[in-house]
Amino acid sequence: MINVNRIVGREIRKRRKHLGLSGIELANLVGVSQQQISRYERGECNINIENLHTLANALDTEMICFFIDDVFINKGSN
Repeated sequence: MINVNRIVGREIRKRRKHLGLSGIELANLVGVSQQQISRYERGECNINIENLHTLANALDTEMICFFIDDVFINKGSN
């Protein structure tokens, strides 16, 4: 089974680091705790669509970018 939370979390971490943001800085931008950002990045909890939208804005990206992964792309071609 695909763990969507881990895939999205990996992308959150990648984009955060690309922008040079710490977990605390991203947390402050989106209005959650640094611990919550860590849980998102590790794929430990679900991210609702509103929070994902807020994260996308803070990371200067589109929401679809969280779902561009070989797992999703290859799944649709079967």
